[in-house]
This record gives sequence, structure tokens and C-alpha cells, in this order.
Amino acid sequence: MAYLTKMAWRNLGRHRGRTMLSLIAIIMGVFVVVIAKGLIDGIVDTFITYNINLNSGHVRIIQPEYKLKEQTLSLGYTVGDEDTPYHSIVKDIRNIPDVKVATGRIRFGMLLVAGDHVQETVLGIGTDFDEEERITHLSRFLEGSERGTLPRAGQREILLGDALMDKLGVGVGDKVNAVFSTSFGSLGIATFRVVGQMSSGLKFLDESLAYIPLDTAMHLLDMDDSVTEIVVFGETLSKSDAIKAQIEPVVNTLPGKPVVVPWDEYSELISLMSKAKAIYAVIYILIVILASFVVFNTLLMVVSERTREIGMLAALGLSPQSIRRLFLIEGTIMALAGSFLGALLGGVFNLWFGSRGLDISKMTENLGGEFLLTPRIYPTTNVSTLVFSFVLGVVVTIVAVYIPARHAGKLKPTEALRSV
Repeated sequence: MAYLTKMAWRNLGRHRGRTMLSLIAIIMGVFVVVIAKGLIDGIVDTFITYNINLNSGHVRIIQPEYKLKEQTLSLGYTVGDEDTPYHSIVKDIRNIPDVKVATGRIRFGMLLVAGDHVQETVLGIGTDFDEEERITHLSRFLEGSERGTLPRAGQREILLGDALMDKLGVGVGDKVNAVFSTSFGSLGIATFRVVGQMSSGLKFLDESLAYIPLDTAMHLLDMDDSVTEIVVFGETLSKSDAIKAQIEPVVNTLPGKPVVVPWDEYSELISLMSKAKAIYAVIYILIVILASFVVFNTLLMVVSERTREIGMLAALGLSPQSIRRLFLIEGTIMALAGSFLGALLGGVFNLWFGSRGLDISKMTENLGGEFLLTPRIYPTTNVSTLVFSFVLGVVVTIVAVYIPARHAGKLKPTEALRSV
């Protein structure tokens, strides 16, 4: 094997231009895969993370009927009642070993009115800010003392996005009036003081949401001891199935038989995005296959040009298997070198690109609020991406060079020596 490796290394140096062309093709193929995978993973991971934190949790506990009427923001199907209050349900769930955070939310429609009868319809969310902070870290969107703080429990305080505040013409410390429908269908009116101004870059968060304390929402909406949903988080997303299995026995004993909905069933869009990585993996393979055609054609040409040499080696006693192995080693050397350099350059580029981000504000302006993408996307750079791209480059290239190598091994010495 050692002498075959030496011969393969010497042969690669005989036609340096051709070898360099093959190397560049592999490098560029793997380089593009690293960049594309880093960018796609960055977009998908950002979208899924925001959806999980702001909407679905790792799992979500709701009434079966609520999912059907969720778009109407119905308050008629709640989790918890006077006999089985929300707080006792959450306490039981928090005692489950794999559960990190469990908290309730109330989603309801709300009309905000400010100034000279300026009004905006928003999605109101009643939440426990102490628990919410462990999940969504809303305080990070309040950087700077002028942006205020999170609302306090029991107070009529409200947290709004900067875009929404601009529409309403209010600032931190101002008051807004809210009009809403209670769980009994009656009209409710309340005045809130704006204590925080969010600036997240998310259209959904900055333009369409209004956060208030959970206990305040329960009181105003006549929903004492109940919420529209309970979101549950484990240590990692991979534990969502285990959490679901552990929660279901607790939930099955509750009034109305609530259901436990995993994060990937929250909507069709999030389900599709969660499968995007697998779909794009096919595209990555196609990119490397296209690059490997250069190596395939080059090695096929080399076999054709070295036919007499192959015949001579065979006549000197080199077996067909050894001849085939010789060309496979040549291809493997190029595959390893090209894939390594491509992965290295792609990783360096993604590190540089990831520190600056890609501005996609023009695209996000035209997207609906359900697309939770920030105006700037940061490609991911991790070892798994580099390893995936390196292995993909090596495997596809070796497969591509097998046909020319096999053809070289099949050449008969007498026919090879007769060739011009």
C-alpha cells in the first residue's frame, strides 16, 4: 500500500495544472456547502427558536377545542378552573424531573387607544414575567434605561414594541387605554401605563404584541384560576417527546381532557421549517456532485492518456486490483485535501460573516408576522457543519473517481500496450 501511495502522489505532481483544477473544484464545492448550510441552518434555527419561545414551547397544554378556534382568540376553552386551579396544575408539572419551565399564558384580542383617538388592534398576552424571562428573555429587548422595564405582577402595566408605540404616538411612562372582550363576552376597558419599549427586530413582536402581567389579565378577563394555554420547556428540544409522555398522565386527569401538543405540531409552517434541513441536505449533495464531475472527467482523461503506462504496470505484475487502488488513492488524496481546505475556508468565511450578519430587511418587510425572522440573519458556524461538509466532499468525490479507477483496472496488458 505504501508504494502505491508514493506512486499516486508522484502521479498527481506530473500534471499539476490538471490536479489543481480538480482540487479547486472540490474546494469550491465544499466551500459553497459550508456557507449554504451555515446560512440555512441560521435561518431555520432562528425561526424555530423564536416560534418555540414565543408561541409553542417544547410542548403546549390546551383544550382540544381551543386549537380549532385559536385564530379567533377564544377565551371559552381554558385550562384550569375553581376546582382545579391553574397554579396547582403548573405546580404539578414543574415537579416532573425533565421540566425546566412551565408557565401559563392568556392570549386575547385587544384594541389599544392613545392620544387623539389613535387606535391599533393587537394580540394581548398575559404572562408571568418571572417565568417568561427564563424562556424568551424579553429584557434583552429593553437595552438602555430609556426603554424602561418589564411590567410588575398585579400592576396595570404594559410592554409594547417600538413600532407599535410609534403608531400610537406614546413613549415609556405614557398611558394607553385598552378595550377587550372578557371570557363572558362582556366589554372590558382598562388603562395601562407603558413601562417598557421592546426593540427586537421581529415584526410580530414589535408591531403586533402587547404584554401584561398574568394575574392582571386573569382579573380583567374574568379568568381567575385559568389560562388559555400552558407552555412547558425542558433542558433541550430533544427532550420534548419525553416531557410530553411524562405530562400526559397528569393532564388526562384535568377537566375537559386537555391535550399536549408538541412544538412541531404548532402550525404547518413550523412543521415545514423543521424539515427544511433535511430537504436542503439533498441540495448540498447535488452541489458536491456537480463539483465532483470535474474530478471524474479529469481522472477519466488521465486513464485514457496513461493507457500504455497502465499496460506496462500490468505487464510488470501489478494486479488489476492494485491498478484500480492506485487511481482510487489519487482520487482520495484530492478528495481529502480539497474537502479539508474547502471546509476550512468555509468555516473562516462563516465566522467572519456570522459576526456581521446578512441584512434581509427588504425581505422581512414583505413577510407576515408569522415569519419570525429578524432583519439580520447570522450564519451558524459549528463543528458539525464542517464535519458534514468534509465527509460529504470526500465520499462523493471517491464515488466519482471509482468509475475511472475501475476502468483502469479492467484494461488488459496486451490491449493497453498496443494503444497509441
